[in-house]
Amino acid sequence: MKKIISILLLTACVFTFSNCSEDSYDEKYADPGKAASVTLDKLMPGTMIYANDFYCSTYGRYFGYEPQVLGKQANSLGFTLEDEVYYKDEGYGDYGAPYNEYPHMVTNLRKMQQLYEELPEGEKAANEGYLLAAETHLYGVMIFLLSNYGPIPFAEIGQVALTGDIAYASPHFDDDQALWTTVLDRLGEIANKFASIPKPSAFSGQDFVNNGDMLAWQRFANSLRLRGALRISTNGPLASKGQEIIKEILGNPSAYPIVENNDQNIDITRQTDGPLNIEGGSGFDWHNLQVASTELIKRMQKAGDGGVWVEGQDDPRLPLMFCLATKNGEQPVATAAEEIPGTHAVATVYRGSCATSDYDTYQTKFFNRTTRGYYSRVRRFGFFFGNQNWDHQCFSAYETHFIKAEAIQRGWVSGDAKASFKEGIRQSVKFMFKYHNTRSRTEADNADSDYLNGVQQRTNIDPSESVYNDGWIDTFAEARWNTRLDGSSYGGGALEAILDQKWVAHGYLNCGEQWSDLRRTGYPRMSYNKDHGSSAVAPYPYNRLRYVDSERNYNQNFPTEAAPHDNYSEVLFWAKADWHDGPTW
Repeated sequence: MKKIISILLLTACVFTFSNCSEDSYDEKYADPGKAASVTLDKLMPGTMIYANDFYCSTYGRYFGYEPQVLGKQANSLGFTLEDEVYYKDEGYGDYGAPYNEYPHMVTNLRKMQQLYEELPEGEKAANEGYLLAAETHLYGVMIFLLSNYGPIPFAEIGQVALTGDIAYASPHFDDDQALWTTVLDRLGEIANKFASIPKPSAFSGQDFVNNGDMLAWQRFANSLRLRGALRISTNGPLASKGQEIIKEILGNPSAYPIVENNDQNIDITRQTDGPLNIEGGSGFDWHNLQVASTELIKRMQKAGDGGVWVEGQDDPRLPLMFCLATKNGEQPVATAAEEIPGTHAVATVYRGSCATSDYDTYQTKFFNRTTRGYYSRVRRFGFFFGNQNWDHQCFSAYETHFIKAEAIQRGWVSGDAKASFKEGIRQSVKFMFKYHNTRSRTEADNADSDYLNGVQQRTNIDPSESVYNDGWIDTFAEARWNTRLDGSSYGGGALEAILDQKWVAHGYLNCGEQWSDLRRTGYPRMSYNKDHGSSAVAPYPYNRLRYVDSERNYNQNFPTEAAPHDNYSEVLFWAKADWHDGPTW
């Protein structure tokens, strides 16, 4: 972990604005090389910016990490059973991995903690908010890392910079159960403090997440704690702790405010310059990474894989997420008059691929430009991919309601599980339409010379009309409580319905959360085949991720403390081994 040695304090960003308008975001970052001093208000945004590869749709995240690693494990992006399908060169796994910037976040936080402790006692309360915001942002990343890797270094990161002791250059790996306890307990303390401490004087101008809103930070801390508590609540030695935290938060909403509607979503607004100049789905522009997921399509459309979407019956989100394909894979055209049998056809159906798809068909129908219309792809210039008005989501309301629904269904808290389930779907649909209706470009802005970004992208709905309709959403959600779109009953009953729709709501935005829920519960139930390769490094879907190269190559404690667990097969303490149908490790 050679990167840890450098504290990189000069990356701390100086904020000079006090509102979140588009113009003000252009002025957000002063030249960090001209920072005159290292102070808490400057270190806070400099610490939080290292979380971009987790919270924002950076190029690294949507080129390497989501489609080539997590999306395959979660079955939420299309792929086929080629050789080494589950395993991708470790360079891809590292590219965009939040783990790579995590040590810098911790190091900066350590420096913030040191500066805070050096303040006169009379000044601490007025400055604590800077520290707590950076700490909250870090814990969101840590929940993700603990969910995917297990034990990670924490306590000793940054100590070289603070103490000068080179022995800390290779920090020890902390026990993951102990880290889960620390993170969840600390988030509870932080949330309570945000309710009582004064807002720091420069907080609004430096806070690019919540723009100085202390209540929003309280919601963020409580919501992250709720997410983390759910992760450990169903299996393993910390299950009772997770359940108690869920009861504590959901059982007393006035004391524990959480994100409950789209207006309260914790998000990061894109700026037009600087490190937050990131449009929605940056990195998705590699065509082979955009293939739609069969598993998603068949859960959003009655006809299943390759069918015609029916307004008023099928999932209203489907046309916002994926573009249409042609029935036989021809080059798409705009009108029936342009059709040439066998080569040019109107795109009319949705079709995805997954671990059971035929690889030769995939190669023929996708990579041949004259038959590239065979698969639906992630829609460009829709609600997410290519949308310059996208707000990068840190925590969204739909997730809260699905967590509530699961907690009620399991009997941990009182309430109406079905009502929370339906509200989760409603918040998800309205969330997608909000960004679809305010997108920076539309498909019609494209020239049709490139049919991949032209004709095939044409929408078959008008979101200003019946699709954005509470009646349809309610009817759709009501029906999904009991049955799948194909009419079959959920094998796991209401619990499976809740987790199925939570997985759909995440779409391809949060593949890591989807994969974690799959490993935790085994729902939604999906099939994965064995890799075709006779010597595949990962013949089956992963149970955890392997550590990044910087950890393996530079941390001297890695061989004894982490290497024995550095594999794809080990089941983390909170997860299930049999989380999917098909062969397992």
